Amino acid sequence: MSPKRSTNKKQEPLPMNFEAANIEPESTSEPEPQPNGSKKKRSSDTGQQRLFESLADLADVEEEDVEEPVTDLVPTSMNPLGFLETETVNALVAMAGLSTHTQRAYQRWIVRYLADANRIDRRKIDLKELNVALAVNSLGTAMLKAWLGHLKSKKLGKQSIMQAKASVVWLAQLMADMERADHAIAHGLSRVKAPRAESGQREGTWLTQDEVRQLVRALRRLDAENSASVARNTAIVVLMVTCGLRRDEITTTTWDDLSHQGRNAVIRVHGKGEKLRVVKLPDMAAQAIEQWKPHHPNPTGQRPIFTRIWKGGAVTTSAITDRAIWMVVQKAAKMAGLPPVSPHDLRRSFARGAYEAGVSFELIRQALGHSNIATTERYVNSVLELDHAATDIWAGTLGDEEE
Repeated sequence: MSPKRSTNKKQEPLPMNFEAANIEPESTSEPEPQPNGSKKKRSSDTGQQRLFESLADLADVEEEDVEEPVTDLVPTSMNPLGFLETETVNALVAMAGLSTHTQRAYQRWIVRYLADANRIDRRKIDLKELNVALAVNSLGTAMLKAWLGHLKSKKLGKQSIMQAKASVVWLAQLMADMERADHAIAHGLSRVKAPRAESGQREGTWLTQDEVRQLVRALRRLDAENSASVARNTAIVVLMVTCGLRRDEITTTTWDDLSHQGRNAVIRVHGKGEKLRVVKLPDMAAQAIEQWKPHHPNPTGQRPIFTRIWKGGAVTTSAITDRAIWMVVQKAAKMAGLPPVSPHDLRRSFARGAYEAGVSFELIRQALGHSNIATTERYVNSVLELDHAATDIWAGTLGDEEE
């Protein structure tokens, strides 16, 4: 006989100060293996079907044809008696319908939230085998308010705090759709008002033309003995700084995404939110890709353009990771004697450089794939043009009058 599952667990008030919180961590022990012949509990709740309809879309299956139980879509495991305390869920599978960027952000914030709320090491939280009791017992409006306030005290910006809140609401919705928590909890968390935080342009680095040239030259010295590595890394950096591609977009481009429209070489970019856009390749970027192409084991079809290279120099056919791109840019910037530079700084540099060259905001917006032109304006840092500041212009009109 399976135990009853409580779906209306009373939320205890939690202290608003993390230092004063006396929260004991929930058990994160591994679940016992399920004996052969045991049956999984099936659920036909329509809320679950709505949550995972994006997973059905990925498999090109119509919604009404999906007959797998939720435990097939989001793998769970529990001990033979089905105790909630030892039940786990693969939260990464549930995120499959989200964009790569959103998945990475939600994973980071959920781990941080659970670790902060339960005062445990983040490394002990595995989203592939997320302890359901740990997740459910961490959900509460008081705790979320305290945590968001904690993030504000760490000088995080408005966008980061809102993203952190959204990740916790997503976790609560997942627990509710699995019938492990009440939907009212998720609704209550969604109504939590995030604390006021600074908004506007993030701190970042904009490279000048000379600094971009220094970065590219440093790439050639970074791994001079491996011509394949030099060619690949140079093409990646050139694409980001001349076309404004994100590192996620670099990792997902395939050889089929390259084409010509008339005499112009173009690349189809798989952007955030499953949005596609076509970007013209300048000659510099097209030539960089052509120089990398002979090193690729099989540069055709749906195979990724940029692949992994082992330390021994062997080039694989598996896509390069966004982490590897980050490391390449960081090392090249250090070798070039530049301040710390991130891949996103190269995207910012493209936007600012194009703006200074006289390109309109609309054309820059299209190249970057922004839905809102205000986002593009923040990239160019047009709110405060130090070289043409309003303060200088106005003060210059006053002049010094003779007494």
